[in-house]
Amino acid sequence: MIVLPELTALQHAVAEKPLGRKIFLKGEPGSGKTTAGIARLKHLLENGVPADQILILLPQRTLAKPYYDFISQHDLPPGGIPTVVTLGGLSQRTIQLFWPAISEEAGFSNPHLPPLFLTLETAQYYMAKVVEPFLEKGYFEQLVIDRNRLYSQLIDNLNKAALIGFAHTTIGERLKQAWNGQPQHLILFDQAQECINAFREFCLQNNLLDFSLQIELFINHLWRSFLVRHYLQSRYRHLIYDNMEEDAPAAHDLIRDWLPVFDSALLIFDTHGGHRVFLGADPQSAELLMDGCDEIVEFTPGMTCPPHIKTFQQNLIKSLHRRLPVEEVTPAVKTAFTHLPACFYPEMVDQVCEVIKELVQKNGVAPQDIAVLAPFVSDSLRFSLMNRLEEASIPVRSHRPSRSLYDEPAARSLITLAKLAHPHWNLRPSREEIRAMLVYCIEDLDLIRADLLVQMGYSTKMADFPMRPFDEIGVIGRER
Repeated sequence: MIVLPELTALQHAVAEKPLGRKIFLKGEPGSGKTTAGIARLKHLLENGVPADQILILLPQRTLAKPYYDFISQHDLPPGGIPTVVTLGGLSQRTIQLFWPAISEEAGFSNPHLPPLFLTLETAQYYMAKVVEPFLEKGYFEQLVIDRNRLYSQLIDNLNKAALIGFAHTTIGERLKQAWNGQPQHLILFDQAQECINAFREFCLQNNLLDFSLQIELFINHLWRSFLVRHYLQSRYRHLIYDNMEEDAPAAHDLIRDWLPVFDSALLIFDTHGGHRVFLGADPQSAELLMDGCDEIVEFTPGMTCPPHIKTFQQNLIKSLHRRLPVEEVTPAVKTAFTHLPACFYPEMVDQVCEVIKELVQKNGVAPQDIAVLAPFVSDSLRFSLMNRLEEASIPVRSHRPSRSLYDEPAARSLITLAKLAHPHWNLRPSREEIRAMLVYCIEDLDLIRADLLVQMGYSTKMADFPMRPFDEIGVIGRER
């Protein structure tokens, strides 16, 4: 028997709806909708639904953790396990299965060879190879931007075009139509379009599938195939679609076509959601899916939010929609937040760190319960915050998706160690790379001592391998 935490009456009611029902569940974050989704999964399994017929769809993999935890921590009935995927994951699985049927039609130069699926990092790597010749010609000279940022922006435009559903060849023209800046900068969008076209052609020639190409293949080729659609609709008979407001129109259109065929469905929608709109999220498109459901259930706001925070949230929403008269703002709203005015940048960082220190050291708040958000996390801001908090013995970690993987010290150290371990690669690490690797890998080793070690062990005269043999280093050096 699968055991869940005690459920509310509404959660019970949603979970135990008849198997033939399609339910649109909405409510504010924290109101228990995902718990109801897991309870619905439990109900399906206990009523004889084979697990491999259940599709759990989410907009991003991190949101799947509650479902993965439930599946991994409980003994499921015979029948495989439920499929927990994003639209990208579903696309990739289906492309792998039906690749021979669509590769030639989709325009790949080597349709008889298998595809290579790109991650964000590998897509940036190949985008750099494609764009560098254009940069040498003088493209983007008017643009003051880090090159990695340029590559990621081009890829982001490709991804958004695929998720929203328009051709990648129209990206430049659409950007020009939305531009309200100086006319002389319009040429940048034409240059971006050339780079995007060249990247797509490069992918087709080399069987490379970035995220945008995966989505286009799935939506424009596979889903339109009777064979593929029949396969998917026969395999998956029950749907749980969580956090759908954070997904893109391409996913909503897919489910709109598929919904009438499912035996049962639970669509979970966060009111006032759509925070990933800059990544293509479309809550309005998601809300339209309620028209295909048998009933709509709404959960009341959760009890985890204090009243003054709740009031502040409601006032903020009204303010953003320009529907908040000044007379409705009560003094209680001001108790929900603290404003720290600062004249200078270092002063702002110091104040934030002092607040965190007080929360942790005086109020007993766990560091993992504190989040610091910023509209843009520069290298200097990241270093300043982390350095000050580490000095106060407060553990901290940063998360910045736009930061290149190569910029992470751990990644650079691994690359340096790999170069040293494989001299036949002919990728000679520099003194600076070895020094940085030593500082990162050896606890409490400072930069000066690391540089001293490198001076004793590194040789520019060694043709193949930059490190001297250990027995050629002096006694003092060997001891160090």
